[in-house]
Amino acid sequence: MSNHDNDTPAWLLPARVAFNRRQPGADQDAALLAQLTEQQRVQRIRRTVAETAEAHEPRWLRRLAWGSGALGATAAVLLSAVLLLDPPGTQTARAAPATGSGFIPLVPESEFRAALAASRSAAVWLQPAELPRERLALLGLPFDAARADETVRAELMLNPSGQLLAVRILN
Repeated sequence: MSNHDNDTPAWLLPARVAFNRRQPGADQDAALLAQLTEQQRVQRIRRTVAETAEAHEPRWLRRLAWGSGALGATAAVLLSAVLLLDPPGTQTARAAPATGSGFIPLVPESEFRAALAASRSAAVWLQPAELPRERLALLGLPFDAARADETVRAELMLNPSGQLLAVRILN
């Protein structure tokens, strides 16, 4: 028995013997070391090939990559500025009080006014509906995110062909 066996309590000796039997042998260690060495050699070769290819890459290609990235970032900033200055739905929300009917037009205002004027001769249909509360934001109306899962009662104005002309929020 070795010096370590003297340090091990008697009730742990069987576990220690079983553990020593499970350790890999020297030939397994050597095979694993050879595999790891080969993998590192292949990685070094790949790295060298990539560096060589990068050195031969034309400079205009790198400039083009940076330029298109800058162009994309500029486009994103401009789009954000446009959306912040005039968010979607603000024009329809401004058009609603002008009609006096409480309907928020979803089509160009001229088409909406023509439908209202023609309503005496051609039928305009009013369809009751329930809309998700989050749709209020798309119409440019105040929206409480805490109540987004609730529905809102509304009336939809349709022309005879089924095109949605306007919406009126009832509650």
